[in-house]
Amino acid sequence: MHPLTTIARPIDPSYPTNRAINILMLLISTGAAAYSSLYLGAALFAALLQGFVAGIAIFFAWAISRELDPDSEYAAFLPALICIPLLIIVPEPGLLISLFLLLLLRIVNRTTGQSAGVLDSAALLLLTGWLVIGGFWVAGLAAVAALILDGHLKGPNPRQLWFVTLLIIGMFAYLSLFGSTLTALSLPAASWLFIPMLITPLLFISVIIRKGRILSGGDQSGEPLDRGRVQAARLLVFSVVMVAIATGGEGAAALLMPVWAALVGLGMYECVIRIGKGLRVG
Repeated sequence: MHPLTTIARPIDPSYPTNRAINILMLLISTGAAAYSSLYLGAALFAALLQGFVAGIAIFFAWAISRELDPDSEYAAFLPALICIPLLIIVPEPGLLISLFLLLLLRIVNRTTGQSAGVLDSAALLLLTGWLVIGGFWVAGLAAVAALILDGHLKGPNPRQLWFVTLLIIGMFAYLSLFGSTLTALSLPAASWLFIPMLITPLLFISVIIRKGRILSGGDQSGEPLDRGRVQAARLLVFSVVMVAIATGGEGAAALLMPVWAALVGLGMYECVIRIGKGLRVG
């Protein structure tokens, strides 16, 4: 992959946590396929497809958590576990949206130790366009913010200015041609599910305000990750989730399920750690 991309991260099965997530994905995929076939009566192909989707959703929850909090490798399994019961309620989360946010995280925080290559930025533009056309308009704003951040934070990537320009031109062109067909945004109707979906990601603020430098190093460079980049990536994804759910309601939360679980799970883990430390000190 490296001749084509600089932000791909291999999952080395010899590493314990990588091996654990591979096993968990296999178990969840098998269980979801069996559930779809035996309990819901789905055809074989549909059941296998549902198992695949479930396994990938679990992976995205784990992988996004690893990007959001590189120093807490075991905490990333809590969001993956949170996803398991949610997959019964939300059997078809937005996997492309999860992939999009994973790319944003890696471009901004540079966990690979390298800046995004030309093909990486081009792929982000194509994926952004697809999501915006599909109705996830927040992707356009998020991509612009990510490219600007990558072009101005420590070790700036000046090439991103050209991609920002292309993205903004493309968005204006799309709005000028098809803007009249877009529906106006409105706050969703209040329900008992909407409020907890919007409030629980606020737990992730406990991770954002954590002090200290980032100890994890980049995959290729081995140098500790830049705290400013990691914090910018956290704030960006947190903002995307909050804005999307606030404007899109339960439907947006369903599409963002793996990312939502990452914010909630990491926030819960951090709060428990903080409470434990407080009790020991007390």
